[in-house]
Amino acid sequence: MNANEKVQKLASLLDKHHEYRETCLNLIASENTPSPLVEALFDEKLARRYGNYAGIDLYQRNYKGNRYIAEIEAYTQALAKELFGAAYVDFRPLSGNIAGIATTFALAAPGDTALEVHNGHHYAHKLAASPLKVELQSIPIPWDGDRSNIHLGATLALIEKHRPELINIGSGVFLFPQPVAALKQAMRQANPDSYLIYDAAHVIGLIAGGRFQSPFDEGADVIISSTHKTLAGPQGGMILTNDKSIAERIGGTLYPLLMSNHHLSRLPALAGTFVEWMACGKAHADAIVANAKALGQALALRGVPMLGAELGFTESHTLILIVDAYGEGSALAAQLEACHIIAGAAALSAGAGTAGLRIGVQEITRWGMTPADAPEIADCLVAALSGQAPEVVKPDVARLARRFNTIRFTLDA
Repeated sequence: MNANEKVQKLASLLDKHHEYRETCLNLIASENTPSPLVEALFDEKLARRYGNYAGIDLYQRNYKGNRYIAEIEAYTQALAKELFGAAYVDFRPLSGNIAGIATTFALAAPGDTALEVHNGHHYAHKLAASPLKVELQSIPIPWDGDRSNIHLGATLALIEKHRPELINIGSGVFLFPQPVAALKQAMRQANPDSYLIYDAAHVIGLIAGGRFQSPFDEGADVIISSTHKTLAGPQGGMILTNDKSIAERIGGTLYPLLMSNHHLSRLPALAGTFVEWMACGKAHADAIVANAKALGQALALRGVPMLGAELGFTESHTLILIVDAYGEGSALAAQLEACHIIAGAAALSAGAGTAGLRIGVQEITRWGMTPADAPEIADCLVAALSGQAPEVVKPDVARLARRFNTIRFTLDA
């Protein structure tokens, strides 16, 4: 192929991807669609520049020509501080995972113990198991599988026994608020110098909308997060705290060890995301949770066992389907994909079941889903799980996907 043909092939592949996804229901719990406003604020020209800085002083840049870049980042920080009630914000992590690694690495010392939710990202475990061989002991936080939450009594006993320096909570299966206040109270008694890190990657939009829980008010020392799941901003990470010493330790870990250029093009888009949540956040968060509950109820009525059903299915964007009766989780996710329903397998705790699927409603909520749509979405899911031919299911899925065609909860609306 000549150069023009190669470019045409690339353009064709992009077109095919976009056309394909327009016929799909995206129920991945970790993805979302930014608004046209946010997409317009994603500035490719900023991606050409370097904005390195050490510590936490945004204006101490290593590169010249940053005077307005520093102001853009400072303004984006100011919006985040207002939205989340934080004194210090850092956008240098390029993902929630990097935010968690940096925070854990910054606040721990060799030989420290961390209690961690092991169906989350368990950052101390990652550091200890990595080729770096960081000397940290990671102890799994006991998990109540039936309630899909931390087993508080057993965890309090571990805090008293091990006096951990760190506790990392949050989860990739984040259905319900976690007991932040009780954990922090026990930490103060067992080890007053310990830190509670709250991984809000999945629920940060719901926190922004005042719907889920308020981690800082309940005692969290640091909030780490991605910026795209329920928040619907550009992909990236952020770290929030109200403690200057914590911010400084994390800042010194991020640069120069983990980060150099931190992809400045996303900052204006992130600022626009924060403005939208200030304007539309409560309605946005309420709609996400209402849709998740409605879809959970619709699936349960169709005979699909749901984790947390007796607790109202969820208080977040996420639902966990117990799909033992249909097959193995990964195979069922592939079966759904063949029907143009995009979801993922989920591990279940012992006793809850052997095969799970994790779905999220945050993206289809953004595109216009209401609780009235839940029965039709559930019908498509059950048809796909039951093994109906993709050729039978896909037209119904495409019809629903075409219905969800207007971005809501945006200043553009």
